[in-house]
Amino acid sequence: MDIYGAILSPFMARVVLAARFKGIKHKMSMPKDGIKSPAFLKMNPLGKMPVLKDGSTVLFESAVILEYLEAKYKKKRIVPSDAKASAKARLIGAMFADYAQAAILALFPHFDPAKRDQAVVDAKLADLSKALDIIEKMIAAKPYAAGAKFTIADCYAVPALFFVCAFAPRFGVVDPIGGRKKLAKYLSKAKKDKLLGGVLNEMEIGLKQWESAKK
Repeated sequence: MDIYGAILSPFMARVVLAARFKGIKHKMSMPKDGIKSPAFLKMNPLGKMPVLKDGSTVLFESAVILEYLEAKYKKKRIVPSDAKASAKARLIGAMFADYAQAAILALFPHFDPAKRDQAVVDAKLADLSKALDIIEKMIAAKPYAAGAKFTIADCYAVPALFFVCAFAPRFGVVDPIGGRKKLAKYLSKAKKDKLLGGVLNEMEIGLKQWESAKK
């Protein structure tokens, strides 16, 4: 199985987390000539990462890839079988991906202070704060996002929190987690976890490489 993309991408990282948790043998790499190359566009006409190639099966969109991995590799589930637990895990994941992470990604066009629309920045930081407040009430942190076991919620939570902590300070938010004790506890445990901490470390290395390439 091949997974194309860079680990710094939160969309890529969530797929890698699921694949590693399930013990799926895979190779992770960037496409030879980039994500806008003709060869890659044949796999994903959107020119985005990640793309999964499993034999003759080629998929893009991380949420779809996660569903595929869950359906094909059933021994280590990331979606609980219980309806309530499943909904809880998915809802926590959605809050991280669609609200917290989305607010951070919306700030990317405003990195340059000289070209920054402060009104947009303030609005997105407010969205981020609201999302984190809601997540603080929902997250279990015992020790994983939805409870005692790793679930799909963690696939979304870990990359999103990395982006929050890495990029919010660049817009004046010194401590993005703030006084949110459960979120702080979860992140602290994630950093010490072999799987979650490993991906966080790789994302940190990817961030440094990205920053170095921009200089």
